[in-house]
Amino acid sequence: MKWLMRIWLLVLVVLAAACQSQAPQVLPTQIDLNMIATDNAATAAVEATIAATSRPPPLPPTWTPSPSFTPPPTRLPDSTPTPVVGQGTIYYVFNGDSIAALKADGSSETLILVGGAPADLTLSPDGQFLAYTAQGSGSAREVFITNLDGSYVQRVSCLGFARVLVPAWSPDSQTLAFAASQTPDGLIGIYTAGIVGSGQCPTGNNQRMLAQTDFLTTVDMTWNDSGTRLFFSDGTIHMIDLQTSTLIKELSLPSGYGPDFALAYRTGTDQLYFLRTDFDEQTSRKGGTVAQISTNNLENLPIRALRTTRYFAMQLLWDHEGRFLLVSTDQDVHVQDSRVNTALQIVVGSNFAPQAIFSPDSSLVAYVDGGRTDRAVQQIYTLGRDGDNRNQISNHGEGTITYLNWGAN
Repeated sequence: MKWLMRIWLLVLVVLAAACQSQAPQVLPTQIDLNMIATDNAATAAVEATIAATSRPPPLPPTWTPSPSFTPPPTRLPDSTPTPVVGQGTIYYVFNGDSIAALKADGSSETLILVGGAPADLTLSPDGQFLAYTAQGSGSAREVFITNLDGSYVQRVSCLGFARVLVPAWSPDSQTLAFAASQTPDGLIGIYTAGIVGSGQCPTGNNQRMLAQTDFLTTVDMTWNDSGTRLFFSDGTIHMIDLQTSTLIKELSLPSGYGPDFALAYRTGTDQLYFLRTDFDEQTSRKGGTVAQISTNNLENLPIRALRTTRYFAMQLLWDHEGRFLLVSTDQDVHVQDSRVNTALQIVVGSNFAPQAIFSPDSSLVAYVDGGRTDRAVQQIYTLGRDGDNRNQISNHGEGTITYLNWGAN
């Protein structure tokens, strides 16, 4: 019995030894997490080294970027040897008693008409004629036209009135609208007359009164693109429908500080732009803020005006394509580009009201400032629409300059 127990114990010992020498089984899905953690740490260290050498350190969470200041470009002196040469001719009223023609490159300047106290000089849209008001027979004022060298002059109106104001060309350059009153302080009537047949005024050129108003003055007048509507202002903007000869009053409601003025219809739209008188209580400065109204909706009057830039301006002018708006204040000139919605100040601190105008292709601007040698004498300058290449093109010893116009010829 004892030997059987010994044999059984021996078997158990052998079996135990065999189990202790067998290698443990490795599962095919077993993952060494320690090894992976080590690899990630190494990779992160490499990435951190690369990042430190390739980008700046992170900014504090409270950092806010500041706008960088770019100083304006240094202006070249007026005597720069390579100025931009303007093409065409600039026409204006000189000294209140003559009409002058100045080549835009400054090469020559002549008086094409002398006498008659011309005013309200305006170039026809086709660039062929200049219209203006001047003395007629006796004390009467009339509307006249002249060709560009002054060799042909024709009276257009034949009212015999003491006051005639603001002639405005129709888009087709065939008709002039104007305001007139029998006495210097009388009530204003609105008239039109054709330039063809004006030698047989009033029947030959169809001179007619569109409306008799109860207004004492008219400060501006302009047509829409189609020539079917006429806008004018006595401080408030009014309209005449030329197809029905209907006067529609009070399209606008002025601010109370002064008139709505400087009417400028934007080509290709129904938008009438103008200056609405504004007042700065801190500086006591008064002038025009650019405003606009849509002229298609006349059901609810006055039309609510959209005010835009507060320039304290004196004059507005659209280029012929309706893209660039030229704004003149009493000292400065700004150009707004409606396509990209930007504005650029191109003249700063003129000694005189600049009265800026575009060249026929809108690439240049002409304006009035004091001369290089005598800042007290008005001169005409040209410069690029971007404000570069300023060039004095007139050389006057005295005299005033008003009603600038720039023709292609």
